[in-house]
Amino acid sequence: MHRRKIQLIAGSTYSVSLPKEWVKKNNLKEKKEIMISEKNDRTLIISPHSTEGKKLNEISLDIDKYANNIDQVLFAVYYLGIETINIFSKKELTKEAKARLKKTITHMSGTEISYEDRQKITINVLLDKSKVNIIHVFYRISLLIESSIVCLLEQTDINEININENEIDRLYHLMAKMISLSLIDSNILCSSKINNVSLIPMYFLVSKRLENIGDNVYHLSKYMYKNKVAVEGEKETLCFIREKVNRSIRYLRRMHKSSELFEKTNADNLININNAVSNMPDRIVQNYLEDIVRYIVDIEDEIVNISFYNQLIGDDIL
Repeated sequence: MHRRKIQLIAGSTYSVSLPKEWVKKNNLKEKKEIMISEKNDRTLIISPHSTEGKKLNEISLDIDKYANNIDQVLFAVYYLGIETINIFSKKELTKEAKARLKKTITHMSGTEISYEDRQKITINVLLDKSKVNIIHVFYRISLLIESSIVCLLEQTDINEININENEIDRLYHLMAKMISLSLIDSNILCSSKINNVSLIPMYFLVSKRLENIGDNVYHLSKYMYKNKVAVEGEKETLCFIREKVNRSIRYLRRMHKSSELFEKTNADNLININNAVSNMPDRIVQNYLEDIVRYIVDIEDEIVNISFYNQLIGDDIL
């Protein structure tokens, strides 16, 4: 760490000297430009101007090297914010590989295939990252979870739950992308409404748990639909889950208007719900619901942390 005093020049210009070692290390000369950017916490970041051009906008991946993991590799590249992704094979892209790629792309917001032949597929990412508000995405997922729970309670056709599950997966990957980029881009940190890098781990855990809830509701629905399990004792727990997800996201949406600490679900209420679940006759249904209730607790824990950190941010401690 280097400490410097601010100098006032000619009564109007403020100046701070740069560390000599840093200047030499980056081969900087007199009159050469450097980059100065301000983070949302009022911290200034100084970097050599030459680093601006190092952003990776295009990547080429040999599918033969990642055959069994190409979907996850594709997501990893998507999270990095790379805008042009070339997938190729030195032999030929098989039908199975193309189908797998195209299925993966359906879960990547703002992507399209711009070129395709026997050996290559080019994917362009057209997403305007500056317009993605992560709180809005949380809200959208909560609506989809609620829709699936209502379908399950009413025992309607499972097709709508399938559609909701695919959309939740797509939105989860969008959140993972925005959270990852917020680590390296202060502009996205602000535009996504995360606002402070200290909150990133908590937002990621909330997003993952929302996706977990969506997955479990989907698999629970499939099981109950396939085995013709009637919704009876499960109704109270499903309504509890719906109410608690909505309550958590409702707090996040109005958080900027309030400095109050988020209050977790009453312990006695949780005990009653867990007892009701443990007394259910169907062990598979019981397992799904136990997991979902645990995910609700995890989300509430993280929102308590977010609300506390926001108090520290408001007091200029963070």
